[in-house]
Amino acid sequence: MPNVRFPLIDKLTLPCVFERLVPGRLHPDGRRYLPLIVLRLTAPLSPGAVTPDGLLLGVVDRHHQVDEAAVGRAGVARLVFALSSLRLQWPPYRVGLVPEDGWSPGGASTAPALFGQVTAVSAWEEGGAQLPYQTLYTELAIDVGAGVVGMRTSLTAENMVTSVGAARIAPGDWVELLRSRIDILAFDCEPGG
Repeated sequence: MPNVRFPLIDKLTLPCVFERLVPGRLHPDGRRYLPLIVLRLTAPLSPGAVTPDGLLLGVVDRHHQVDEAAVGRAGVARLVFALSSLRLQWPPYRVGLVPEDGWSPGGASTAPALFGQVTAVSAWEEGGAQLPYQTLYTELAIDVGAGVVGMRTSLTAENMVTSVGAARIAPGDWVELLRSRIDILAFDCEPGG
């Protein structure tokens, strides 16, 4: 397992194929932006999942953990949705990933809405003692119907009230994430895959 700081990394399992690598654009100063890793989900979807068939996810390897030689191989991605807006779901509950507006089949979705059920909570830290407003930092594992992904976010008091209210999210709760940045922490290739 790579040395990336996310306490629930061993619970993150999203079966997929590493479809392609899109090199980062050249920055005016000569450096390249981070490349985009395009993944195709391969696990059967849960009944009633909102994920479109053949969804491609575009994720970023900020920690330089993924071997580019894995292009074309099947495996398990360990993804964390970061900087998300977090809300509790109300019945009827939904599970899956819904591409952002403007997405078209065959293109990579880089900021899908996520619907799922919390399987583990590793951090729930309410703060604000040093600030004039309340804050919340949380790390979760969420079942999205095709595997489990992580979520790491910080919320301010205004977003806490509109997102999760006074509730403390626990395993079994149904949540919705919006406006996420997706980071890949690892891609473990299937043997011989």
